[in-house]
Amino acid sequence: MQRGNSKDSSKKSGSKNDSRKYGVIFQQTEAHVVRKMGVADENIVGASELNALLEHMAAGDTLCVPTLSSFAGGAYDLFCKMLFLSGRGIEFQSGNEHYLNFSSIHPLSAVTVETLKEFAAREVEFVKWINCSKLPDTAKIPLINRIRSESLADIMLVFKNNGIKKKGN
Repeated sequence: MQRGNSKDSSKKSGSKNDSRKYGVIFQQTEAHVVRKMGVADENIVGASELNALLEHMAAGDTLCVPTLSSFAGGAYDLFCKMLFLSGRGIEFQSGNEHYLNFSSIHPLSAVTVETLKEFAAREVEFVKWINCSKLPDTAKIPLINRIRSESLADIMLVFKNNGIKKKGN
């Protein structure tokens, strides 16, 4: 996963010619998906190495994930990660959810961003409500995890079934 110095000094760092694809997987069985997306074996890391990978990536690089559910823990987590990647100029590709792929050339639409934001806000409100409730602590964590996974599943359903897609996907 080392970004080597280019032998051709005329290439600018971060140019499309110098950009690379990196893959993040949650389970080893997902590696074949990111390989099919064009990620070399040496550029595939586990989910626990995501932060180190993001520090290493530059604008123009592409982050490939097999599915949104292996990349994000919920709607809020997904929204924050998408904003972070977009802000750094890092492109994003999902093996299953092609409708949320984005790049500097094809950014997410305003409708998509607002939809993700609304799902994230709704999830945060549910989690706050649970944390403030009188439920026993042993019941709160499984319920919060369920809400986060259901929020992510809802995002996938909305974008897949309701036509909030980018053209060409």
